[in-house]
Amino acid sequence: MNRGLERKLLTAGSIWNAFTAIMTIFGYSTWFKTTGAQGLQGASVENAMAGATLLDNVSKVIVTFGLFIFVGAVINFLIARSIKDDAIQPKIAVWIACWGLLQLLVMDVVGFVLFLLAFVIYSAKNKAIKLSRQAY
Repeated sequence: MNRGLERKLLTAGSIWNAFTAIMTIFGYSTWFKTTGAQGLQGASVENAMAGATLLDNVSKVIVTFGLFIFVGAVINFLIARSIKDDAIQPKIAVWIACWGLLQLLVMDVVGFVLFLLAFVIYSAKNKAIKLSRQAY
């Protein structure tokens, strides 16, 4: 069976993840630092020091999360390129399911839908491949 649709869905999902990761790293973290710095302008010295430390730590978490999603996007792109036609690759199904659940946990609806569709179609074609092998 041709796995073209799964490849396209995983590629679309990886592009979406790369886009959201770049927006998180460069857009959201910059906005968060700017807004946080503005909020600390009228604070006392002690509160400003504690707030600056907290702001820095949260910014690092935001950037780390963005990098994690970006690495996942690269992995998904590589997996999309390595899917073989007429073959059942159970590790790929497990990866797609786990990444789709992660997308749900981080409330990325678009990513979740893309990976859910890829998982359902991949699983359905796996079943069809198994049945066609049993027929012979």
